[in-house]
Amino acid sequence: MARARIAAIQMVSGPELGPNLAAAERLVAAAAAAGARLAALPENFYLIGRHEGDKVALRETDGAGPVQDFLSSTARKHRLWIVGGTAPISTDDEKCILSYRATRLPASS
Repeated sequence: MARARIAAIQMVSGPELGPNLAAAERLVAAAAAAGARLAALPENFYLIGRHEGDKVALRETDGAGPVQDFLSSTARKHRLWIVGGTAPISTDDEKCILSYRATRLPASS
């Protein structure tokens, strides 16, 4: 069985998206430099708001948005898998209350 290094990233997120994504990128880069093939970010890594609704205010259209783009580009840049926790995705499908997918994977080496 092949062995792979996994990084469990810890970070303290704040109420602004940009600085949180920048901090996550630095931590993922460090994990990749240390040989990680998978990096797991904490739940709600992108924002810990002042109010519970702050996270929902950043909801993105499925397939596009700053959080989804960050996960995709960072995985590609560092050639590793990223577990990104929860990100609020909006949908017009009233029957869709939950979506769980692996969506941001790097191309095979």
